[in-house]
Amino acid sequence: MSEFLESDIIFSEQTMKTVFWFGNQIPGGFFIYRADDTQEIIYVNRAAFEIFGCADLDEFKTLTGNTFRGIVHPDDYVNIQASIDRQIEEDNLGKLDYVEYRIIRKDGEVRWVDDYGHYAELPGYGEVYYVFITDVTDKHHAREEKLRARLELAREKQHNEVKAGFLFNMSHDIRTPMNSIVGYSELARRHKDDPELLSEYLDKIITSGQLMLTLLDDMLETNSLAGNRVQLRIEPTLIREQLAMTVDLFRMEAEKKLIRLEEDIDLPEQLVLADQNRFCRIIGNLISNAIKFTHPGGNVTLRARQIQELQDGTGMYEFQVIDNGVGISEDFTGRIFDAFERENSSTTTGMSGTGLGLTIVKSLLDLMDGTIRVSSKKGEGSVFTVELPFAAADTAAAEDAGEGEVKEADPDEGKHRILIVEDIELNRELVVALLKEYGFLTEAVEDGHLAVGAFETHPVGYYDLILMDIQMPVMNGYDAARAIRALPRPDAQTIPIIALSANAREEDKQMSLESGMNSHVAKPFDIAPLVSLINESLIR
Repeated sequence: MSEFLESDIIFSEQTMKTVFWFGNQIPGGFFIYRADDTQEIIYVNRAAFEIFGCADLDEFKTLTGNTFRGIVHPDDYVNIQASIDRQIEEDNLGKLDYVEYRIIRKDGEVRWVDDYGHYAELPGYGEVYYVFITDVTDKHHAREEKLRARLELAREKQHNEVKAGFLFNMSHDIRTPMNSIVGYSELARRHKDDPELLSEYLDKIITSGQLMLTLLDDMLETNSLAGNRVQLRIEPTLIREQLAMTVDLFRMEAEKKLIRLEEDIDLPEQLVLADQNRFCRIIGNLISNAIKFTHPGGNVTLRARQIQELQDGTGMYEFQVIDNGVGISEDFTGRIFDAFERENSSTTTGMSGTGLGLTIVKSLLDLMDGTIRVSSKKGEGSVFTVELPFAAADTAAAEDAGEGEVKEADPDEGKHRILIVEDIELNRELVVALLKEYGFLTEAVEDGHLAVGAFETHPVGYYDLILMDIQMPVMNGYDAARAIRALPRPDAQTIPIIALSANAREEDKQMSLESGMNSHVAKPFDIAPLVSLINESLIR
């Protein structure tokens, strides 16, 4: 047997008979094929028939074409042959090779075999490979399963690390404004007789509350975008006006940091079709980030251009937010749009945030067929460039877009009566107090069933508008709105019903409209826009 395993031997006829006899005695598959371009199989043992699901040599030849190429799965052959050639070349002494590949049995089942091959010369045949093969399908699958388990464990570990980091940052970033709200509330209580200090403390409480709301909104928006639950609301929009309003929202914030916020807008006075709220969210997030990461005395610029007019009426627009702030490292720019990522946590930078703002920007741009890119240098500043396609709207729509001015209520008249439906007593008291400040008459009930009863038992026109909470005991706001709309009286179809709810997702707003309500306002709300909406609803 030692002679049989020697390399580079030339077999005698007797040795060949021994080889063939030996091939049929071993339990594993064994075959010999020519080491030339034909790769013709010149011997195969019974065990190899069984591995391939063949009853005899004829079936095996039919299945494989009687070649080594026919033995190997067609998708594996090129790589396997290259591996064999490389191993033979590297092992000039032993001329051994080992490979693992798939085969296709006669019944169509795909199996895995390992292949130990050896180069030799046979009298009358010339250069050949003789090969031992074993079915290793179960071992291969076990190895794959073990690898999958390791990868899954690694992914889960990474996910848990990201989640833990996110929760840590969220906890810190929520506690920071919450600490300010509690602290300044106590100071306001102590200094309620000092108007100047009281006003300062109240401003800080409002700012901290708005920061908390931003954190919560980012979380909800990210969840909706990840679940593909966001639908664009396309309407005629004047991009110049939206940009101007967005910049104005951040002007006070910039002034507080002594940052110069500039506009360089060169856009045609053309109405386009866009989701204006989400467009403003994209630009607003970029401006907010630029201000946040720019030192006092720095500059932030919003630049806007139409860079291409397409033949189908859709133009390509470019928006850039440029700052000379802290900049971004080259390593971080590759993952800056990933969820929960922040180059430095707020515990080290002193800047709060979820790390979701740019993720939201990227997801919204994907939804709007837009793109974003960033160029930055650490310590010198950043440029975020957005490109968005907008289709032109018709002229008639432009006239409609300029209508709908908001009329503020006359606080002296007090002629409009509003039914407030809210199950939380403190919230009821708050809404009642705020609306009374604007001269409205108010009545309040704590659930939807009582709201339907109050509307039904009072005469037509008694209530001018209903503010409806959603999640309430006994009857929720959706069912209450449907029940009111179904009442057989003329004002049941015309009375404005505005949802006033902590349910702030787009699908929540859509459900409010589908239940018969006219509008949806998310809590916490700003009183001035709410009063404007109320007055707009009353004059329609």
